[in-house]
Formats: sequence, structure tokens, C-alpha cells
Amino acid sequence: TREDLFEGEAEYDTIAQIVASVRIPVWANGDVDSPAKAAQVLRGTGAAGLMIGRAAQGRPWIFREIAQYLATGAFLPEPSLAEVRALLLSHLDGLYALYGEAQGVKFARKHIRWYCQDRPGREAFWREVSRIGDARTQRACVETFFSGGALAAAA
Repeated sequence: TREDLFEGEAEYDTIAQIVASVRIPVWANGDVDSPAKAAQVLRGTGAAGLMIGRAAQGRPWIFREIAQYLATGAFLPEPSLAEVRALLLSHLDGLYALYGEAQGVKFARKHIRWYCQDRPGREAFWREVSRIGDARTQRACVETFFSGGALAAAA
């Protein structure tokens, strides 16, 4: 819960008790961060579906991974760096369009950080990209980093 400040684990037994006691669909959430965990939670709770939150931050492909696994039992391969780059650049373009350049650049920072959380060189990249104040330069820096290029090339 919010009171837990994202500490501890989701209470799947409680969700299962609720599912058993009501006649309406109940959706489970909390700590679902992989296709296998999604299947486990659905089996263990009897929930009608799942809500995914933090696990999708910087990993929007988690939904197709879960859908594939639930349908076939097979895991999808990780997206290529080129696919991640294309998704993130599209995401950034949407943020700039929705919020305007100044606000879009600010909102984009946290999304960029989520997308690069598992990438080598992320700390140096994050230090550089967090100081950028315009969309063109921010986008170029992201494109360079997710193309495997040197950071200085984007500056």
C-alpha cells in the first residue's frame, strides 16, 4: 500500500480471499515484474487480471512479454538496443508534444532514467542528460547513448 512506501511484498493471500468473497472481477497488483510472476499471481489469487505499475517504467514491452507467456508459456527475447532506442525516442517525442519543450524536457528526465537503469554507462549518461535543457539536445544525447556511441558526440 501507499502507507508501506513500496516496502514489503504484495499481499496475494488477501487478494485471493477477496476474489473468493465477491462476485465481481478483482484485479491483482503489486510486485508483478516478470511474465513468470504474472502467471504465479494469477494462479495464486484467481484474479481476473493484473495491473502493472513500476515494472513498466522504462520497460513498456513488459505487457507483450506477459501476454506471450500467459498465452504460450514461452518467454520473448529482450528487445534489441535499437528497439529500446526507437521506443524511448517515440516516448520523448510524445512528451515534448504533450507538455511543450520546456516541461517535456523536464518530464522526460525520469523516463530516460527508467529506460537506462540496466544499461552500462548509465551513471555518466544520466549526469550528462539531466543537465540538458532543450529537446533537440536531449533527444540527440539519448539517441547517441542508445546507439552505443560516445556521450560527447551528442553534445
